[in-house]
Amino acid sequence: MLEDESNICWRKFLSGDNNAYSRLYNEYVQMLFRYGLRFTSDSELVKDCIQDLFTSFYKNRKRLGPPPENIKVYLFVSLKNNLARAIHKQSKYEYIEPEMSSFLLEPTVEDQFIANESDKNRQKLVKKILLSLTARQKEIIYYRYIQEFELKHICSLMNLNYQSAQNLLQRSIKKIRALFSFK
Repeated sequence: MLEDESNICWRKFLSGDNNAYSRLYNEYVQMLFRYGLRFTSDSELVKDCIQDLFTSFYKNRKRLGPPPENIKVYLFVSLKNNLARAIHKQSKYEYIEPEMSSFLLEPTVEDQFIANESDKNRQKLVKKILLSLTARQKEIIYYRYIQEFELKHICSLMNLNYQSAQNLLQRSIKKIRALFSFK
């Protein structure tokens, strides 16, 4: 769904159109699920947080404003916040490893590409690159080059100002180039 279509759907949803609500849910649910699994391996928790997110939207639609500039980014930020709260709440009752502190970036696209035997060396190199990056560096690389978000949207996702995000991205690329002699 294009951003303009998402905005139209959002407006229709706010005006009471349940079909528009369903369309938004169906369009983004799988993407949000895959995104949520980058923060925790607990797939049931991710599903619950997505359900809570859309339930909250439905219950509060009279108080929701006009469509955000980028609905996909808005949904990512909302899910990330829901997951952080849920993981924090869960950790009060039992000891769990704080997974939100390490953004999981596994080369899913690369896994498909590297599947044939002749590309095993590339797979090793990508894993070595990812191991060399910090969690924040992996996260910003994911948002910029896999999700293709603009830097201003990455700022809201990562709670950074524009200059900090730009610096983090540049340092990440510089680190990759320095360690692996890319030009």
